[in-house]
Amino acid sequence: MEIGLHETSHRRALYNWCSTERISASRGTPYPCSQEALDNCAFGSNKCPYSTRSPDFATIELERFLDTNALISSTVQGAIFRLQAGLGIHDWKPDLIIKAFNDLDTVFFDGTLSGYTTLNWRCAPWWIEWESSPNGHRGPLAITRFRGHWKAAIELNAWGILLNHPDAKMGMWKVTLHEMVHAYTAVMCGHSPPTRYDQSRGWDDGHGLMFRRLLYAVHERALRYLNIPAIGRQIFDSD
Repeated sequence: MEIGLHETSHRRALYNWCSTERISASRGTPYPCSQEALDNCAFGSNKCPYSTRSPDFATIELERFLDTNALISSTVQGAIFRLQAGLGIHDWKPDLIIKAFNDLDTVFFDGTLSGYTTLNWRCAPWWIEWESSPNGHRGPLAITRFRGHWKAAIELNAWGILLNHPDAKMGMWKVTLHEMVHAYTAVMCGHSPPTRYDQSRGWDDGHGLMFRRLLYAVHERALRYLNIPAIGRQIFDSD
């Protein structure tokens, strides 16, 4: 999709904001959250790890939480209302997704990621070098890194999402949900997914059977309550 001159200027402003502004609860996009929650999102916390789950058990556990027939608690409902309001903000900034992280965690992951998973934007030059590599590899829109000790770090590609994605706002939400599924595996199972295909476990570079099951469940809830997708043209849209 061709991006017009006005849209290009707006996207450049978003990218510049992302690369220069410190995210603060009192500035930027008006989304209800505390500075402590933002700092935990940016830097993590010293929370004790969960008891390690097998990939199979962790998958079943989250599928039960996301089941369309499952009761929605008042806590989850409140987070849904805040997310719906946030999605309706016209003059949004890149800090919106960071401020909404805890609510996304509450609605889609039963609060298992907060304190264990960081979420940050990453700007040039590293992403540009990746996207202009000699082999022509486009590079991912985000990366989730396993940090050890049941913790994960999600890095959003500001260059790819804010400047080059066909729909920067929708792409931001979709990519984040995709990466949060990866983070859930690291946090609950205590390790990153195997990088080679293992038919018995259903993993294939982190996008195997169990990942697909979880992403689909997240996708269904996202469409139902927020009218946003977690799955694009292909399941690997993010990384």
